[in-house]
Amino acid sequence: MGWIAKLVVLGVVGYCGYAAYDLHKGGYFDLPEMPAGAYNASFKNGLRGIMLNADVSDKSIAERPAIFRRIFDADPERKYLGVPMTVAPWFEDVWSTCVPPTDEMRDYVDKTMPDEMKAQLQGARFDAFCYIDVDDQQRIARGVIYSVPRL
Repeated sequence: MGWIAKLVVLGVVGYCGYAAYDLHKGGYFDLPEMPAGAYNASFKNGLRGIMLNADVSDKSIAERPAIFRRIFDADPERKYLGVPMTVAPWFEDVWSTCVPPTDEMRDYVDKTMPDEMKAQLQGARFDAFCYIDVDDQQRIARGVIYSVPRL
């Protein structure tokens, strides 16, 4: 085997290793069961969510296997921004449930979000409020998801 073939094999192995690491870091190996029509979103800041009833431009993405149902692919005209809330360390890597915000959720976020963050998100669309169900008795706010058009 020539040195060019070895470099190609090394490149392929390296790329596959990086892809596996990236999937692991994003939590995709721990992806929970997803209902039909739901999309997943994993952000570098640690927020992970299963988005229910999301308004997307390409609904055919919902027919893919769960790992390939990413909100970023289902709505490529928008850039999604995940804003995590502080939670206990054992909840940081948990997949949350994200739903379109109600008026009550909007009020909660408006009261708890720092003014600096509100200023940064000016003009962004509030797409989802994410929470974690604990023992089917308590809901813990995990974060919010906003989006802006790709210009």
